[in-house]
Amino acid sequence: MSDPTKAPTKAVSPNDRAFSKTSILNYIASFFAQFGTQGLAYTMFSSFLTVVYVEYLGVSAVAIGLVTSVGVFIDCATDIIMGNIVDRVHTKWGKVRHWFLWTALPIGVFIGLMFMVPVNSSDAVKLIWAAIIYNLYCTALTAARVPAWAMPSVVSDNSQVRLFMVWISSYGTNVAATITGWIITPFVGGFADQLTGYRALCWFLGGLTVVCMVIVFLCLSEKRKGKDLELIERERKAMRAKQGKKNADKAMGLGEQYGYLIRNKYWVGYQVAALCNSCCLSFMISSMAIFALHVLGSSGHGGDNPMGVLITIMNIPMMIAPFFVLPFSKKVDARTLVVVLTLIGGIVTGIQWIMGLDFWMTWVVCMVVGQSVGSMCNGTQAVLLTRAIDYGEWKFGVRQEGVGSSFSSSMNKICAGICSALLGVLLGAAGYSQAAGLPESGKAIVTFMFLGIPCIARILSAICYQFLSMGGKEWTQIRAELDARHAADAAKESGLAE
Repeated sequence: MSDPTKAPTKAVSPNDRAFSKTSILNYIASFFAQFGTQGLAYTMFSSFLTVVYVEYLGVSAVAIGLVTSVGVFIDCATDIIMGNIVDRVHTKWGKVRHWFLWTALPIGVFIGLMFMVPVNSSDAVKLIWAAIIYNLYCTALTAARVPAWAMPSVVSDNSQVRLFMVWISSYGTNVAATITGWIITPFVGGFADQLTGYRALCWFLGGLTVVCMVIVFLCLSEKRKGKDLELIERERKAMRAKQGKKNADKAMGLGEQYGYLIRNKYWVGYQVAALCNSCCLSFMISSMAIFALHVLGSSGHGGDNPMGVLITIMNIPMMIAPFFVLPFSKKVDARTLVVVLTLIGGIVTGIQWIMGLDFWMTWVVCMVVGQSVGSMCNGTQAVLLTRAIDYGEWKFGVRQEGVGSSFSSSMNKICAGICSALLGVLLGAAGYSQAAGLPESGKAIVTFMFLGIPCIARILSAICYQFLSMGGKEWTQIRAELDARHAADAAKESGLAE
């Protein structure tokens, strides 16, 4: 059998050729999947939901923090459910493609409704509105985000194609986040009433999200479609029958499905390391807007648009950096790259935290380096998850792109929920309000959450990846054995058909 990690030949599927028409369309789909689900309204709500409800709708920071954090924990349950659904509900297109069409309009509508609660309504009504719309938005978004995270594994078995998919998707996130960060202030400022500006911006971003989801549906092509997935399920049943399991012909139950995950040592190891990354990302994103407006803005370094300045410093390097790591990705194993890059990120973030904004140029350089290595690491660490999914199929006869990816998404949301609650409680205790603004003690809290916690989390993540992830040599052998197994099963099916 051909090794999908090597140069493609005529026998290799178009999905496994790095620059085939199919792969290029999949790269486009990957870009717009993250552009729509991670970079537009998601960026705005992650950073500005608390700001708008506190400073423009007059709700207490503690209350809105608790409402959104509870919503995030509810959303975690929908992530797990959605992961199961993705693995079980197949169409002729495969596992994930159809979800982008089905969820496009609901996501757009819920984005538009987020800040539409009447200003003169009571705080209780505002909080109920926030809780309902936020949860509906998160649930609809989950139905697209879980398939989006599963895309690298479902479109190709080529490690390089998977890496390109994740890197290009990270470009989608970063480009959309940069655009959103820059347009928020001038867009909102163009309205006499800034709350009206935020509401109009939500409808605008909602419309863009709908367009992005439709583009993904039109471009995406999965390697394993309906019939291929049925063949893999028959492989699982055959393996169970060979092992002497009772009821081997039955469909996989929930207990069996989660049992495979827990017994997948590489998947568990990946989740432990990913938990540290989730803490880093969640605390940084949730505190970013307040840090920009009240810490960077008050320092004088942010000019008239501190959020735009901060977004640019953070996101532009993330869009450029993957080009520099590409040559190394062909020679250095993914696990080694992840460990080194994550460790560097933790060190420079620590320097930012300790030195502060008084050393502005050093602070900027450290942010550029930290975000650059973070971007390089994003695509590479996602390859380790696809290896864990391949291992699950090799070991147990089950591919679990949906539920395997949904746990990572759930952890991101758990961390985001903890961060939202903690940020709201601490800032409320420090005296942050519509009338008083943010006192100095609150600025210290925000700085620790924006830089201190990410520093610690990155260092812990590097340690976990070093000891808990699959190396390239072992994965190459597993992938070759899977290809041989698939070829034998396909030949058997062909013989039976004849």
